[in-house]
Amino acid sequence: MLRNAYVTLGKRIAKRPALKPVVSGLTGSHGLEAISGRLKLFVDRGSAFVPPSICDVIELDKPAAAAGADLDRVLYADLFNGYPYVVSRYANRVTWHHYVDANPTTPITDANCPQSNSVTKAASRVFAIGCENVRYCKAGDPRDWTTASDAGFLPAGLQSDTKSACTAVGTFQESLVVFFSEQAQIWNVAVDPAANVLSKRISGVGTQAPLSLAPFSNDLMFLSPYGLRTMTVQAQTNRIDDNDVGVPIDKLVVPDVAAVNAAADPYDSFGVWIHQLGQYWLVMDMGDHSKVWAYTYSKSSKIACWSEYTFPVRISALATLDGRVYVRSTDTLYEVSALQYTDGNQLVPVEIQMAFQDAKTPGINKQVWGADLVAVGSMDFSMKYDPRDLAKESVPQTITGDTRPGDMQPIEVMAPAFAPVFRHSRDEAFELDALSIYYFALGPQ
Repeated sequence: MLRNAYVTLGKRIAKRPALKPVVSGLTGSHGLEAISGRLKLFVDRGSAFVPPSICDVIELDKPAAAAGADLDRVLYADLFNGYPYVVSRYANRVTWHHYVDANPTTPITDANCPQSNSVTKAASRVFAIGCENVRYCKAGDPRDWTTASDAGFLPAGLQSDTKSACTAVGTFQESLVVFFSEQAQIWNVAVDPAANVLSKRISGVGTQAPLSLAPFSNDLMFLSPYGLRTMTVQAQTNRIDDNDVGVPIDKLVVPDVAAVNAAADPYDSFGVWIHQLGQYWLVMDMGDHSKVWAYTYSKSSKIACWSEYTFPVRISALATLDGRVYVRSTDTLYEVSALQYTDGNQLVPVEIQMAFQDAKTPGINKQVWGADLVAVGSMDFSMKYDPRDLAKESVPQTITGDTRPGDMQPIEVMAPAFAPVFRHSRDEAFELDALSIYYFALGPQ
């Protein structure tokens, strides 16, 4: 178990970065994106919302299909030819595409624009799922989804034996990935639509959470119905395959997916690769708080591991700007900071439980009599000693800093196997560097 902590590039275990409040008063706006070097919030045209000085506002005109419903969420926002392309959702559950250019109104009104919730940029176009196909706009013109021999669609449905519609689309390396519920397709796309071609079909893996897609390194991470998975490029052959990177935490993630789907909109779970942290975050709305499944990845340090983060606020959006990571709740903007040790005024509960250790002598009793630790900050250290009953645990001892120069820490446990447990919940930095356990081998149990 690695809760509210992560493995650093130096292969130590450290407390996760905490939430440092930056500014409040965001109620009345939606979304958070870093565009053109500034943090952007989104509002309905004519809104009385006044942004804080750290943020700018992008106003969106309501489409007729919104039927007067207010803006509810921003699902996507990115620059296209120097202007923001935005996918918005309204309180009546209508999704609409906007282009905030010199046009007097922002909604895209071309009848062939699918107005769907999953879009991506590739080959000088915007691609968006549309029923069983993927539609794309005219090259360089996201308001035109009709011009013959330029705008058009990828016939994904004709290349698949699935009975479901497309659920998501994303870019990966130089390719486009089209998802169904339990299948995926790799397409090579080009500025010349005649050169668009299906590269590969992948069965048995798909997604129903289009906002969970996030590319990084040679991978495209996404949430499948069975847990977190990736599309990955095989280095030697340049072949794209699916990868079961999330299998170690499937039994933990799948119940969370079910809980989110039962209590909220499954599309509310979103994923993002955070360069500054070297982590993929899958942010899940748990009703009164947010849970993040964080995947720490470093090719050079050979690190690829999962952590579970819990935050006391509901995170609705995330953006990175100038080396900083920002998240927002309904009303407050936070910076995710390694120099902040509490979430606002709430302590961060860190829990680390190692696997059961038998010192390569299963069935042999060990009498543990002491331990030394190297750490930053204080922790409560104990040991579980029965893998059949995790409630059995030694009395915790509070330990601070590096214990090696002083007296050994007395720890008394006798069992064939034991699992060290560390808990930390204080307003201070915390890092666990090393652990040495001293024991006698006694004989068969």
